[in-house]
Amino acid sequence: MRRRDFALLLPAAALAQPGEDPVLQAMKLEMARTSPLNIIGGQRIYYLECALDDAVSFRATASLGALFSASSSAFRVPRVAVRIGEPKFDNTNYIFSEVFMGTRFDPDQFPIDNSMPALRQGFWLAIDRAYKTALEAMGRKRAALRNITQAEELPDFSEATPVKAIAPVPVFNVDEQAWKDRITRLSKVFAAYPEVYTSSVDFETSRDIYYFTNNEGTELRYTETFGFVRVRANGQAADGMRLREHAFFFASDAAKLPAEAEMEKGVRQMADNLRGLLKAPLGESYSGPVMFEAEASAQLFSDLIGGQAALMRKPVAEPGRPINLPTGELEGRLNARVLPPNFTVVDDPTQAAYKGRPLMGHFPVDLEGVKPLPVVLVDKGTFKNYLATRVPTRETKASNGHARLPGSFGGYVAYASNLFVKAEEGLPGDGLKKKLIEMIQQRNKPYGMLIRKLDYPSTAAFDELRGMMAGMTSRPAPLPLLAYKVYPDGREELVRGLRFRGLNVRALKDIVATSADEAQFDYLANGAPFAIVGGGNYVFGCSTVAPAILFEDLELERPQMEQPKLPVVPAPPMTV
Repeated sequence: MRRRDFALLLPAAALAQPGEDPVLQAMKLEMARTSPLNIIGGQRIYYLECALDDAVSFRATASLGALFSASSSAFRVPRVAVRIGEPKFDNTNYIFSEVFMGTRFDPDQFPIDNSMPALRQGFWLAIDRAYKTALEAMGRKRAALRNITQAEELPDFSEATPVKAIAPVPVFNVDEQAWKDRITRLSKVFAAYPEVYTSSVDFETSRDIYYFTNNEGTELRYTETFGFVRVRANGQAADGMRLREHAFFFASDAAKLPAEAEMEKGVRQMADNLRGLLKAPLGESYSGPVMFEAEASAQLFSDLIGGQAALMRKPVAEPGRPINLPTGELEGRLNARVLPPNFTVVDDPTQAAYKGRPLMGHFPVDLEGVKPLPVVLVDKGTFKNYLATRVPTRETKASNGHARLPGSFGGYVAYASNLFVKAEEGLPGDGLKKKLIEMIQQRNKPYGMLIRKLDYPSTAAFDELRGMMAGMTSRPAPLPLLAYKVYPDGREELVRGLRFRGLNVRALKDIVATSADEAQFDYLANGAPFAIVGGGNYVFGCSTVAPAILFEDLELERPQMEQPKLPVVPAPPMTV
């Protein structure tokens, strides 16, 4: 008898340990009481997991020197998964795997104190519903398969080594008044910029305790903390074009965020950038050499490689009702060249810091309770591996510990963590910009293009992104926020209103040179397109380290879009 079967048949008292964490204890006690379900439903539970996010946070928002909101929150969100059948074929990876037609009694959130009766009842009801959902899905999945032919049969689940790690829980302590005062002062910077229509400074700090147990023997409790200050501003140019800028400051702990003076400097620079954009001329459609400075390069790799390096398994669909799921540009590209031969790309969640600076993508185990492994995504320009969860795909047979986001169809979603983009023979100092100028002179171009910053994670409004993607047949690249014409004499001119045409994974092969210097870009991802701020309920930290890059030939275009009208009455004075 395998260990996973034996655990379900143990009496509840045998799994309870004196002095054990109440949440883990409640999980194990209720998991131990599930053996009657196998008899009642006639389907064996071969895998059962209980997880819970225990989060506390504080957030505040200020604008123009006024505090708009401040609130603390605490909540516990459970996740329970049941697999019946066997790993070769179970109730998951089906379009209706998570559809339950009965009455739901289990709560969306659990009590924030450690009341054992309330915790146990919550897990009892959640497991009961998950099992009934699994029974319904298994029957419907079998019926669907009787009427369709699968192109390829894959197992529904892969094995993983059990992990036991119960880490101490750090105290969550934040000086709320100090942070309210700090962001209020930072937001006052925009009072000196009357051309900025809206601006905000947001602060958030949180502590998330992740609990996880399964019937394979995995028991986890670990904590993730982070703090950030996010600054956003918007305005309109004289022709009505909407323009925006942002600045993010991240740390694994709010106490480690930059000093207020440093953040104020960044806010002023951001406000100056937006002022410059509002006065800048419209860009022109362009084809030729384009340079991405290191930060913009890291943003680009975060989206094109980090956001697409995982495969999404296509679930079984109902006969005559095919589903069209989005596919990444790296799907089907295994062992194909995606970058020049001097490039290597590694995703490594095991690294906690790089050159003395903390990495936001570090984690000890993923959401499936699997220890993460470094993954060489690109070796000498050739794409070699995908980021994977425990759900097998055609190219990934086992997890490499990158389940970072709750997903659909009974599984999780893989995503990047710490992405290291390395290139040999990088040019030192300002050598890359000199090469850009040489290329435009050789090609007799009036100017080249330099990208200093991209809109990633995007702070665009949802309607703006929908308009940008409308009519496009391929996945667009993030919009350039700071784009400059570079003239043969080295002079730079800021322009606005441009977007890329045809900048995708396939274009990365056309990189002709890199810098020796590199930048670390930290951000919060959420699985939404362009990691758009506010686009998902589940966020996680990521970092990308990359050099500046130079493309021999890229295209930028100025789309024809209707612009909103300017305000009828000028802005009021910003002085008191």
